Parts: sequence; C-alpha cells; structure tokens
Amino acid sequence: MTERFLTTRALCQRYGVVDRTIDRWVESGTIPEPTRINGRRYWQESALAELERARIGKRKTTAAPLIEESETA
Repeated sequence: MTERFLTTRALCQRYGVVDRTIDRWVESGTIPEPTRINGRRYWQESALAELERARIGKRKTTAAPLIEESETA
C-alpha cells in the first residue's frame, strides 16, 4: 500500500481552517513538519491520523462523565 500525502488545501478542508492556521500549527508543533516536493508542502495522511487518534484518546480520558452522580441517586 502506498503512502498518501495531503496538500495544504486538503488539510484546510479536512480541519475547516485557512492556510495561515496550518502555518501556525506547523510553527507551534501541533502538526508535523511537511515534506517538501518542488516547493510544495505535503503531509503524510497516516501521521496526521495517528495524531488525531492520540488527541481523541486524551480527550476521552479527561472528559467529565455524561451523567453526574447526583442524577443517578
């Protein structure tokens, strides 16, 4: 299976942001540095998916319970 790479435009569509936001995320380390090919930036889709899974996992462990204890008594 070949690795799929996403362009800046594809990332903008994926996350619902503008290209400047992608620049800021790269600068802050929120997303990995892109691979550059002929001056264009590309991100490995599998690396982004791994980051998304890791962040979702962190959110689930720190989220408040859906039902408060006082509601169950």
